[in-house]
Amino acid sequence: MKEHCFSNKSMQEWTFENDKGLSENTVLAKLYVKDWETMKAENTGYIFWGAVGTGKSFLAGCIANALLEQEIEVRMNNFAEVLNDLSANFSEKNTYIKNLCRVPLLILDDFGMERGTEYGLKQIYAVIDGRYRSGKPLIATTNLTLQELKNPQDTAHARIYDRLLEMCVPVQFKGESFRKRTAQEKLGRMTEKSKGGDEVNETDKRKREQLPFGSGY
Repeated sequence: MKEHCFSNKSMQEWTFENDKGLSENTVLAKLYVKDWETMKAENTGYIFWGAVGTGKSFLAGCIANALLEQEIEVRMNNFAEVLNDLSANFSEKNTYIKNLCRVPLLILDDFGMERGTEYGLKQIYAVIDGRYRSGKPLIATTNLTLQELKNPQDTAHARIYDRLLEMCVPVQFKGESFRKRTAQEKLGRMTEKSKGGDEVNETDKRKREQLPFGSGY
């Protein structure tokens, strides 16, 4: 079931067991899984919004994996991939949208309509509205701010964002980018290793200087 949920196999490792506790929203993510039957019945989802690298996609993946462990079907799709698929499969778009609306939980990762064409906007509205009318919840992750979601640039965006906010509870992700922190930790480990190597080389050099000429060392 996991193979059909994720487009990227590495997402199968995005679990609560692998969570390092860096996000204060882990409690809300676990609560969603615990209260899944209520969330499903009330057609309630989340909008995880905030800056890049703050753990939005990871916690959405944790929710997906936890529900999959309970044999509940979930689809987690990158938003850009959905747009590309809808554009590439024009003749089959109705079937594609029906499949997205069929699963008990749909997760749209990296949601954002700033580059959306008129056609793309219509198709995405069809997906979100389809979820709404079928009574099936949706989770979205986005780098858009809540202000941008509540104050869309035009009517086409307003239809999408209004429907999204009607279905989903906004959850803000704050703090330093986890990606930057991870990169800094890796750099720190590399620096420490480099220092250790320098110390070994210096010690080795001193030993060589102390050895008699022609020792064969």
